[in-house]
Amino acid sequence: MQTIRTLIVDDEARIRRGIERLVLSCGEGWEVAAAVSDGFEALEYLRRSGGGVDLLITDVKMPEMDGLELIREAKKHYTFYPLVISGYDDFAYVRSALREGALDYLLKPVDREQFRERMADIRNQIASGRYRVLKWGEMEKEAAKLKESRQSRTLAAVTSAEADLASFGYWVEEFPTGRYLLSCIRLDTLPVKARSYSAKDWKAYYYALENMIGEIAGSFADGADRQAWYWRGADSDFWTLLQSGDAERDVGEDAYAMAERIRSAIRTYTPFSVSVSFGEPFEDLYLLPDAKRQALHLMNYRLIYGDNQVFRPAQEKADNRVNASSDFLALAQQLKRSIEQTRASQSAELVDKLFDKLERLDSPELLQSVLQNVVILIHSARVESQGSIGRSTPVEQELAQLKKAAHLSELKRQVNRLAGQAIRDIEASRDSGSAGPVEQAKAWIREHLGHDLTIKKIADQVHMNPTYFCECFKLQTGETILDYLTALRIGKAKELLLDPGMKLSDVSPRVGYQDAKYFSRLFKQWTGQTPTQYRDNAGI
Repeated sequence: MQTIRTLIVDDEARIRRGIERLVLSCGEGWEVAAAVSDGFEALEYLRRSGGGVDLLITDVKMPEMDGLELIREAKKHYTFYPLVISGYDDFAYVRSALREGALDYLLKPVDREQFRERMADIRNQIASGRYRVLKWGEMEKEAAKLKESRQSRTLAAVTSAEADLASFGYWVEEFPTGRYLLSCIRLDTLPVKARSYSAKDWKAYYYALENMIGEIAGSFADGADRQAWYWRGADSDFWTLLQSGDAERDVGEDAYAMAERIRSAIRTYTPFSVSVSFGEPFEDLYLLPDAKRQALHLMNYRLIYGDNQVFRPAQEKADNRVNASSDFLALAQQLKRSIEQTRASQSAELVDKLFDKLERLDSPELLQSVLQNVVILIHSARVESQGSIGRSTPVEQELAQLKKAAHLSELKRQVNRLAGQAIRDIEASRDSGSAGPVEQAKAWIREHLGHDLTIKKIADQVHMNPTYFCECFKLQTGETILDYLTALRIGKAKELLLDPGMKLSDVSPRVGYQDAKYFSRLFKQWTGQTPTQYRDNAGI
């Protein structure tokens, strides 16, 4: 049995020594951690030792701080069993001591045999209490594991291609608030020897891969500000979801560090390599299906740059091989938006501009890279706006056809064909649904722009499941509900900032952001300027 550490408190040195001898006479398993003269000394010892005592034996009447007050104060911070010893045979003291949680109340002078009997009982109670604490801790750990497992199963179901999102209800309420980032981990081209693997071999390898990914993801979950989940997806895909409750923390950099560790570990300890991709962080878990599409879209860049890499939004924004001229990236992104918004004439104009610039290139490699990027973005626009790939040609086939073209005019026809087909597919998909709830939701959002809005609150107004509502909104508008809401709020903020009578500190709560720092960062992200700079540049 563990040693029972005892703290003795009495203002008379002779009595302290006597109680100490009595405690030690109770046999092995008893230890006197300290013997002090008053309550303040006792509290100081508890502070230094981190509350490292099991039993507190204290007198009632003492100078500075009496025993009952000591018990009250100490129990605010530490867990222990109190035993009161006093020369005052007064029922009021007995009642007060028991009310403060004392195990027992003994009168001076203490009878040796009676003391040992009481200490034997106390020993059993302490042992029983330790067992309860141990079992409770084990139960809490088991409950945490079960909750995490249940959450992972929910995430796997929500991200499944066959999931009926309308049937999941308000599943996000089981998860913490904060910023999230979803990552896709996909096996690269398999080694030649993998052709000889049996079903048993593959089962063992997938088990090892899942454990490796889970262990690394778990190391990024500190239990305070960060949590992480992982699960097996379709085919050779694995997924991780990283959450941060700290608004100042860059969850994107955390996800990149985690992705690099996963990629490196799998390359080192298995015959395989993997590529990892993830999109932009998001705050509302109802946007998880959209985050999945972003990750899958970025995974397509493996076809351009090769495997065993980490692909993230910066891949599109900063890769020099694609972005030798920033105009190419800007035009490609504009083309994607025009397709999502089903603007056929604008799409054709953008394709013309793009090929006007391509005609002036003298690098066939760069030309191919730019066109590969454009095809991936067109494919992504179709998938993100339809909610599924549908009847579209696999992007691998489209990219392969690029390399077969003999003339730039042939490539241009191919891009126009892809863009036009994507627009027609998106229009057909949107016409098959009802725009009524989406328009109702937009009107309600405009009326409540300054309130604390969540997707659940918005979806409730049109009596729709939040996840299903997100899907419908994206299909009908070509943008996510969060982007639509943010754009409205930033637009309203611009109007308020142009009002010279409006204080800067009053703008963010008027457009629904209680955290002024977060609003300022978001405003700069959308406009390229802080609210102060925007107002100064407007001459206000």
